[in-house]
Amino acid sequence: MMINLLIDARLMFYRKAGISQYTRHLVQALANLNEAALRLNILLDRRDQDLAWLPKQAHIFRALTPAHHRFESITLPLELALLQLRQPFQSLHSPDFIMARGRFKKIITVHDLYFMQHPEVMSADGARYYGRVGWSVAQADAVIAVSEFTRRDIHRLLPSTPAYKVHVVHEAAAAADHLIGASASVNPPYALFVGTAEPRKNLITLLTALARLREQSRLPEQFKLRIVGAQGWAGDTPQRMAQTLGVSDVIELVGEVDHARLHTLYCQAKMLLLPSHYEGFGLTALEAMTLGTPVICSNAGSLPEIVGDAALLHDPLDVATLGEHILRLWHHTALHNDYAQRGLQRAQLFSWARAARETLKIYTQ
Repeated sequence: MMINLLIDARLMFYRKAGISQYTRHLVQALANLNEAALRLNILLDRRDQDLAWLPKQAHIFRALTPAHHRFESITLPLELALLQLRQPFQSLHSPDFIMARGRFKKIITVHDLYFMQHPEVMSADGARYYGRVGWSVAQADAVIAVSEFTRRDIHRLLPSTPAYKVHVVHEAAAAADHLIGASASVNPPYALFVGTAEPRKNLITLLTALARLREQSRLPEQFKLRIVGAQGWAGDTPQRMAQTLGVSDVIELVGEVDHARLHTLYCQAKMLLLPSHYEGFGLTALEAMTLGTPVICSNAGSLPEIVGDAALLHDPLDVATLGEHILRLWHHTALHNDYAQRGLQRAQLFSWARAARETLKIYTQ
């Protein structure tokens, strides 16, 4: 039976990271399955000219309604109804949480529900859009959760959701299928933090751990922390936090980078530090492990599920243990190499090919 599927990729016009990367890799992996019974249709913003990532067999449709538009719940269903008259499709997959109304099967991906527990981290526009997640989960025929942790959160925070409706499909690192290699540290060595600078990423605990090591005269003389990512909508800046704690000379703000640059930063880092209070999946940890970079991360959210025994874990508020883990990986070559190998082995459990097969099964059902 032919599966005529439409995937909503309008968000990619505005954002290239996060959910957009999930969408990109899923579409490409679905195409690589070469499934003759799958017709792959992609819905793009009318202004989006970035088409190089699209598989040759994908059929492109344009939407006038931008992603997250104030009137999206009204105008997008009208556009989809008109599209069905021209090019009928059976199912719509919305990777960005919120489903559109229409006479088709509905699949959504829920990446995390942190905003339901901490609405203060959302802008007014974000709260308006993602505030519809409960309705969207109720309307969906199938819900993809990117981790067991996220699945449990769905049932805890939206308890009326039937268990049969929620399917766990793990993400994968961008390089998981073809860029596996050992870490190549540089001199002077550095630790790496990758993520949007926002409260849940818990940079304050990491910087406090570095400040405490300095107070104890134990911070390695050449130690540097490179911080990669954008400044979040809420929360203090890394610069101000570091200055307050007296470690501004230790950090280097790299900002947002492209994939090639990020790949290099991972490979040359001595370790990745991810002290988050909450992660729906923890992709940065998996990206680092895929490239042979040892990981130190918190035991919060989905992180223990993703890293297993391949990373050094700490409570997200345990400054002392985080500091000790940093020193152990920094000074002990054998331990560093051990966790690099553990990470490489663990990362092989995740791939976009596997995610595509599991997602296709959901479409088929």
